[in-house]
Amino acid sequence: MGRLILGAVILLVALVVKTAGGSLKNSGSKAAATLANLVSIGLLVLAVITLMGSTVVVIDAGSVGVQHAFGKVSNKPLLPGVRVVPPWSQIERYSTREEQFPPQQAEAEIMQALSSEQMSMKVDVAVRWQIDPQEAPKIFTEIGGEEQIHSVVLNAIRNGARDGMAQFSINDISNRSKIADVMHAEVDSALVTQPRAGGQPFRIATVTAFFLRNLEPPEQVVNAINNKIAQEQQIQTEKHRVEVARLQSEQQKLLNITLTPEALMKQYLEVLHDMKSSNNLVVLVPTEGGTPLLDLAALRRNLRPPQ
Repeated sequence: MGRLILGAVILLVALVVKTAGGSLKNSGSKAAATLANLVSIGLLVLAVITLMGSTVVVIDAGSVGVQHAFGKVSNKPLLPGVRVVPPWSQIERYSTREEQFPPQQAEAEIMQALSSEQMSMKVDVAVRWQIDPQEAPKIFTEIGGEEQIHSVVLNAIRNGARDGMAQFSINDISNRSKIADVMHAEVDSALVTQPRAGGQPFRIATVTAFFLRNLEPPEQVVNAINNKIAQEQQIQTEKHRVEVARLQSEQQKLLNITLTPEALMKQYLEVLHDMKSSNNLVVLVPTEGGTPLLDLAALRRNLRPPQ
């Protein structure tokens, strides 16, 4: 619209200069009349170029345009490329590239959400989203510019995270993937809106990726969980000790049952059988009072007469 007004003004000035040149020519001032005609021709060419430029717009890659004028919005989006539009129309541009929340180099937004037991949880999510170029005219009519779209998407993310968390209890926080899927669905459904004038619902934006980066329960719940884990570990340790003691007791009982006098005598005889081929001079002599050891080497040294 600005170019159209500028072109009209330049054209008007060109006509005024042209008229002034005609007046100067009638008054006999030919040189001034010629200069005025040249200036008017230059202004006329500039006006034509300006007016033609107001009918051509360039939509950059990764963008979409919406044509509107006098309260009317064109239903056909302007896709990337060179487009010819009426000179009196205005163009609203939107980015069709993937956006992310939180924005780059921005701090994570820690949201407070209630579980099904109404316990406060700290939730940190990251979302990637983008708009559909074909829905740009409806988005402009119902929502507005890009700033309004970002505001709507932010509210949808916050509400979706809270509504998704409300479907789970504190005991379900370990199932992060399921919680993330429910939050994703809630956010995605919140981005569908109904036109005020009626008609089919349309999607403001589409969630392309959803990440549940952190899910932190209240401090007292964390302490209770840690205490429970410590108690379970202690119980497992005590069970292990009891099992070891039981096995040792069973082994001792087994030894008491199997180590009979007959079994010991058998082992004694087997040792004597093996000793006949060895240089061992220690002999086990079973008696009624026990089984003493007889060291023959020491006995020989004691019986050897002094030199």
